[in-house]
Amino acid sequence: LRTPITVIRGQLDLAQHSNEPVEPESLLPLQDELIRLSRLVDDLHQLSLAEAGKLPLEREMTDLYRLLGRIVDRLSFEAEQKGIRMTLTCSAESPIVLADPNRLMQVFLNLTVNALRYTPQGGQVEVTIREEEAEAGESGRIRVTVSDTGPGIEPRHLPYIFDRFYRTDEARSRHSGGAGLGLAIARGLVAAHGGTIEAESVVGQGTSFTVRLARSLTG
Repeated sequence: LRTPITVIRGQLDLAQHSNEPVEPESLLPLQDELIRLSRLVDDLHQLSLAEAGKLPLEREMTDLYRLLGRIVDRLSFEAEQKGIRMTLTCSAESPIVLADPNRLMQVFLNLTVNALRYTPQGGQVEVTIREEEAEAGESGRIRVTVSDTGPGIEPRHLPYIFDRFYRTDEARSRHSGGAGLGLAIARGLVAAHGGTIEAESVVGQGTSFTVRLARSLTG
């Protein structure tokens, strides 16, 4: 939060001491920083609600194949521009979960955008949906995996990537404006649905994020 506040304060001080009319173009950097600041505040608020177990969810029967299909369609142009092959496969007979589709959209969009961002030209991003066998007294689970062929994550970083503000590449994250909250929020949203999220990675080969959600009894 300190960075955008400092930029805004500096720009306003400069405008006040210049004793000249402020041109509309000079306000654009302030608007950019205010947008960034608002997003950070919203992210922190959402994360705090999720961690406190007070995040409101509007649950409905949600078809994960359709939801993920919209994400892949949305990102297909960017993938083509980068020369990345993006695929969506589903082996689950009925990938229906009782969930808040907007919250899940946020989770899987974050994971897929990250996969696309760190996959080099000529690489591949795979989104797969599978069904896991149900144990006694359970309805079974749907497993969604987002895999990339990017540089991977070093083993020393892997245990902490879901922690708030943790960034494996400080310089790159700062340049892209990331605050290290995306994966923490994803974990909070998945947990609010009673699910789990985990990551596996091999340096030089890629990373996979797997989300497990309870399958709907009527799915």
